[in-house]
Amino acid sequence: MKSRRGKKKRYILAKFDPYLTFLVFVVVGLGTLRIGGEARLFILWLVLLGVCLIYAEEKAIAMQYGLVNLGRGAVVGLVISLPLLLLAQDALQSTSTRLFPWASHAALFQNVVLLAAPIEGLYFRGFLQRERGLVGAALLYGLGQGLLFLPGLIGFPVVLAAGVVAAALLGFVYGYVCQRYGLSASISCHVTVNLVLLFLPLAFGEWFRAI
Repeated sequence: MKSRRGKKKRYILAKFDPYLTFLVFVVVGLGTLRIGGEARLFILWLVLLGVCLIYAEEKAIAMQYGLVNLGRGAVVGLVISLPLLLLAQDALQSTSTRLFPWASHAALFQNVVLLAAPIEGLYFRGFLQRERGLVGAALLYGLGQGLLFLPGLIGFPVVLAAGVVAAALLGFVYGYVCQRYGLSASISCHVTVNLVLLFLPLAFGEWFRAI
């Protein structure tokens, strides 16, 4: 009986190809370009989360949770993002405004910190990287970010290409942190980078104008 169950699980996972799931994500992303920005992002993150839930039913996703690991991830995220915030705050503010023109401060924080980082971490590091390796997952992460934010950058191909490359590099860092300290550290790093690079520049601009 155990042997049959083991064979069944291996069969299901063999059919559940990581690249095929990413292709489904791409198809949904292209098919929802006409939908409003916040609703489209929510749909795409639901697709990634659904894939992770199906995968986790057959093969548990290890978080390696611990406060020390969370702290390590946050430190790496700060090292990456703080210099960019200090050197290019205006550019980051313009980017956030273009990517999230519909978002209030609360909605922006919810989307880039509470939703994007954990869900993308589960899919790209907990699933894709585990099945296909660090480099492949980082490259697909870059392409995935380009797809997520395509509506805001579709008229700026150079900026879009630069964003994909930058996201792939960040994906490599998140993946390395995942390999070294675990998935929870990687998600913590991702949360910190999104907070500093996507949320704070726009929030600072509004706060300074209010003052």
